[in-house]
Amino acid sequence: MSDPKPNSIELLKDEFLIDIRKQIVSGKIQDTTTNYNQEFIKLFDDYIHTSKCFDLKNIELFNEKEIVIGCHHYIDSIIMSNGIGNVQVLEHEYKYYEKLNPNWQWAVPGNLLENKPLIIATPFPGYLDLHPSFFDILDEAHRKNIDVHLDCAWISCSKNIAIDVSHPSIKSIGISLSKGYGASWNRIGVRYTKEKIFSDPITIFNNASMCPESCVRNGISLLKHVPIDYMWNKYEDKYLSLIDRYNLEEGKILFAAYGKDRIIYSLSHLLLDC
Repeated sequence: MSDPKPNSIELLKDEFLIDIRKQIVSGKIQDTTTNYNQEFIKLFDDYIHTSKCFDLKNIELFNEKEIVIGCHHYIDSIIMSNGIGNVQVLEHEYKYYEKLNPNWQWAVPGNLLENKPLIIATPFPGYLDLHPSFFDILDEAHRKNIDVHLDCAWISCSKNIAIDVSHPSIKSIGISLSKGYGASWNRIGVRYTKEKIFSDPITIFNNASMCPESCVRNGISLLKHVPIDYMWNKYEDKYLSLIDRYNLEEGKILFAAYGKDRIIYSLSHLLLDC
């Protein structure tokens, strides 16, 4: 058996998830729902409320639910609405931000800029958990009139994540199936907001029915054929065994763990080998 891989988080795609993909792509599994956009949002919302791995308490306050082509689409819409120079991002965030602007000035908790929106990965992959200052950041944002947008790309493969999203600074939440459903091949998810803004890019996208029908229908098929919390239910015991075997520190994202040197080690290949 190979050792854990440092400085990476590889996604887990096992035989079951690969087979589901093949059946969807081949047409063996297919969705024929008439109102497929509404059906996808309903099934997705059921998943968010049913998962035992994470708890987004009071998410029902976010009654506007719109389809996104993964969390990348969600992030891009925030940047488009505010301008790349008017969005705050913390250090050790998604590498995409550095590619957009190699000179990005990282926001610092305790010294956030007033009236400037903040996007924060929730959970934060650099910590395999919520950002250690997450709740302090929300309170600081409230004092400084900062809209906080939660990029929950990793929540579908996380466990023991609990957030009361009624905090007044939280303005939107983006969640996709990509990581928890092994579905980077079909990026699809939902953005939750408290109010609809008709000049917002995602709202325009949804109102014009621009979400690719195939992506939405494939999302319905994934939600119907992949059990909720499938990855943690299947691999938690193996994950904990690897933590013990390699003397690692448990994280809340299934695919990785911390070494005693605080380096993140990818475990996906080992989970499949066990």
